[in-house]
Amino acid sequence: TRVAWAFTNSYIDTADYTTLPANTPLRSYNEAIAVAGANPEMLLVRESDWGPVLHDEPDGQLLALRWVGQQAGAVRLDFADMAKAADLDSAFAVADRSGIPAQNLLVADRTGRIAWRLIGARPARDPSCHADAAAQASCSPWPIRSDHAPALVDPPDHRLWTANGRVLDGAALAEAGDGGYDFGARAKQIRDGLFAHESFNESDLLAIQLDDRALLMERWWKLLRQTIEHSDDPALKRLEVASRQWQGRASPDSVSYRMARGFRGILMDNMEGALLATAKQRLGERYIPPKLAQFEGVLWPLLKERPPHLLPPPYESWDALLADSARQLEKDLAEQGPDLAQRSWGERNTAAICHPVSAALPGLFKRWLCMPAQPLAGDDNMPRVVGPKFGASERMVVSPGHEADGIVHMPGGQSGHPLSPFWGAGHDDWVEGRATPFLPGKPAHTLSLSPR
Repeated sequence: TRVAWAFTNSYIDTADYTTLPANTPLRSYNEAIAVAGANPEMLLVRESDWGPVLHDEPDGQLLALRWVGQQAGAVRLDFADMAKAADLDSAFAVADRSGIPAQNLLVADRTGRIAWRLIGARPARDPSCHADAAAQASCSPWPIRSDHAPALVDPPDHRLWTANGRVLDGAALAEAGDGGYDFGARAKQIRDGLFAHESFNESDLLAIQLDDRALLMERWWKLLRQTIEHSDDPALKRLEVASRQWQGRASPDSVSYRMARGFRGILMDNMEGALLATAKQRLGERYIPPKLAQFEGVLWPLLKERPPHLLPPPYESWDALLADSARQLEKDLAEQGPDLAQRSWGERNTAAICHPVSAALPGLFKRWLCMPAQPLAGDDNMPRVVGPKFGASERMVVSPGHEADGIVHMPGGQSGHPLSPFWGAGHDDWVEGRATPFLPGKPAHTLSLSPR
């Protein structure tokens, strides 16, 4: 191997809508939707120069969407040539013509060069047209491009990381847009882990991926403790007893982590609802809750500064809001069992990883179509990102030229066939974080395909 590469979702903004006048010329056609055992359903599609019309406003205006994936050239197979890339520069040449969904690409070659860049089709938009809806309405439809992407090549500190976070700023961010990138807590822990040592082996890098330290959540545990420690409320007293020990990790046996995370989630819901209440009231049925991945950066300063004018009704003080949120937490946990000391993170974060076919079959088939319902270490906002139905789709550590020392994990195992002897093989290693070899072992079976 001469080049190693990896992706994470870039979360750039690859779609824009605009409002068109009622008299905008449109192209219309019927698209047949095949239905099993019945006649096709006909869908009327209306397209403008900007893109397909998705909605008609009451005043006759049209809402049209422009999306990268609908533009000519957005989907191509050129990325297959990455298997032939000899070095970093040739890998970038492949990336320039790759038609895949927009991703962060990290590349390393066997000479030690490393780089990050965006890969895939992206809007070549005028940043000024992305400022607001009014500016966008006067803009021309943008083309797409996959070359001349933002990049960082051979950084002087010899380290790169992405973690689904924001990797752009300034003019580059204005052009690429914000597609809902992750909060930076996970990226920060990865960055700090990479700067903790001057050299690493494969086990060291796997350890960074398995880092389940709850650094972000510690301050929420402390706030919860401040809220409940001296309360006479019976519910808060029960919560106080169960949350005394802070393990500092999202480990399956941790009760305090689950409580701190639940407390934070309730406060986020309460404050998000309060701050967006006016918009929801004005928009009515048209209101769509936004994805506020960065809301931690709003909520925590609010709870520290406690401005009176932003205190949501009906609370008379910020302390009352915190106490009520803690009572809601106790109520939610008690509904699952009276002993709060048994309400561990593993009980909440239990694997629910199933074959897609399982959703269409009765529950009795789940024992054959699902991985075991195991308590999982980790969570979002930390390197060991994992939830019941979400998480690292693979973990891999490999250095070009040293593949024999590489490590790979894959949830669900190697085979997607429930009757295969390899169904679930390696899944427990992903759950437990055990190092398993990157290179295959001796062949157990050989499948030969011969063209007729």
